[in-house]
Order: sequence, then C-alpha cells, then structure tokens
Amino acid sequence: MMKLVKKNKFTIIIVVLFVFFMFGVSEIKKVFFAHDGAVYGDRLVGKVEVKKETYDQLKEGIQAKEKVESVEVRESGRLINILITVAFDTSLDDAKKTMDGVLDIFTDSQKGYYDFHVIVRKNDAAENNFPIMGSKHHNSSIFVWSKDREKTDINQTDTNQ
Repeated sequence: MMKLVKKNKFTIIIVVLFVFFMFGVSEIKKVFFAHDGAVYGDRLVGKVEVKKETYDQLKEGIQAKEKVESVEVRESGRLINILITVAFDTSLDDAKKTMDGVLDIFTDSQKGYYDFHVIVRKNDAAENNFPIMGSKHHNSSIFVWSKDREKTDINQTDTNQ
C-alpha cells in the first residue's frame, strides 16, 4: 500500500486538491447564486392585493387636481411609487397638496401594508427647487416631505474663484 502511495503521490495530491476546489466552488455558488425562490424572499407573505381599478382611481384623483400634468403609479413589493409632473407655475405648497385626500380610496389594510413614495417634478429646468419627494410609512398616517430647497439662479456664477 505504501508503495502505491509513494508511486502516485503527485496524482493523489492533485485529486485531493481538485475535491477541495470543487467543494469550495459549490459552497460559493450556494452563497452568491441561491435565487431559486421569490425575489423578495418571505417579506411579501400575507400580501394585501390592490386591484388595477384602485390604481386607476388614484391616477384619476391626482390628475383631477389643478396644475397636475401627468401621473405614473408603480407597485414594487411593499412600495407604491407615484411620479407626478406638475405645471411650471406650481408652488412647493401646491405640489405637496396634490396628495391631500387621495389615499382615501385605499382600504385601511392596504394603507397599513404599503409604503407610499411620491416624487413631484416639473418639466421646467429653470425650476431647480424641484423635484420634491414625499413618503408615507405604513405605520404613519401622513406624508413626510423632503426639506424645501431654495430656488437659486442657475445662471449665477461662483465669485469665490
């Protein structure tokens, strides 16, 4: 037996290294490429469904507000993302008021399950105090808006050169 081991020492070392290498590759594959299940894992267990009609009513409710040009709504996991484009003469306060009362079309269980994220933007590039962002956590009853930014002159040059 010792003669066989001494004679094939190099081959045995190669086979043992190959086995360890294959074991390492399989473990790395399990850690980094284990996507056999759902994208969100078990975070969506007990998901509260929202019908397409509810999203259509949400769009119509926001679109009916004065100075709103367009509305996009997307659901992603436990988030409902709303992108609102407003007219060029809309103030920050008017933009924030676009969400007043529109979530009343959702049931309490839907409002308690989903987080709502709102982005209000203008197509006017000169209005650099937009976009503004608002969020409503599923445990909260109100939107929290991003800090107001002061409108600055985009043609202003830096005098500290």
